[in-house]
Amino acid sequence: MKRSRRIVAEPAGEATIENGASFGERSEPKEKPQPEPNVTYRRKCIVAIGMVAAMALTACGGDDDTGSSATTSTPASATDPTDPSDPSDPSEVVPTIAPDLPEEFLDGVGPVAVVGEPLPAFPIEGDDPAVGMAAPILVGETFDGESIRIDATTDGPTWVVFLAHWCPHCNDEIPVINQLRDEGRIPEGVNVVGVSTAFNPGRPNWPPDEWLDDRDWTFTAIPDGIDIERETYIAADAFGIGGFPFSMLVDGDGTVTARWSGGRPIDELESLVTSNLSLS
Repeated sequence: MKRSRRIVAEPAGEATIENGASFGERSEPKEKPQPEPNVTYRRKCIVAIGMVAAMALTACGGDDDTGSSATTSTPASATDPTDPSDPSDPSEVVPTIAPDLPEEFLDGVGPVAVVGEPLPAFPIEGDDPAVGMAAPILVGETFDGESIRIDATTDGPTWVVFLAHWCPHCNDEIPVINQLRDEGRIPEGVNVVGVSTAFNPGRPNWPPDEWLDDRDWTFTAIPDGIDIERETYIAADAFGIGGFPFSMLVDGDGTVTARWSGGRPIDELESLVTSNLSLS
């Protein structure tokens, strides 16, 4: 039985994590005629994406913020396309999208690869074990198809924000971040990147690129990818996220300095960024 994290929406909109099991025990299937390989793979894609999407739906309370639980898989050393050891040079990584991805997901899924060790799951309480660790490097594409590498050692201090298009707390958080931008309260030199994850074409604000445009998100934005075999979102899993919105700060040396889950008031958000990044 696979082990997973269980994401629970708190009344205030911050997500926490519980240990839990997902997908359950599976008995040996009976012999049956096999469909054509491409049909089998497509069905697997649809089932896996459906499971992942369903697990993420209530990570920030859902549309009505009822606070029901959801699960996501535990970060692990990944295989292609997220193998942290092959290759070690991000410039040699070519991210890809899973073949035969259902057409309805194409507007929200991106090619994503991860270089480096994945971070541990965000804790329910206590010290964050990811602080002080090297942040994984993301290699992917913007929604416009431009190749991009999210690497603080080359981009400078970086604020990565994971957002879900259907999440009410994400919709509340974006205007707060935009206000920091408009009032000049994001320090010069801080690279802000939005990662659209937990996408579901059956939920509000689809497709995510149009949603971000409508919300006046002017920072870099990339779509997350789906690992069909591991039934998870690639970037979100590698960063050990605990819900939505989810932020991580990475200093210019590539070290994680802070992570937090859920929205924050504007003054607290500004303080978190300025106090946890080395700014000249």
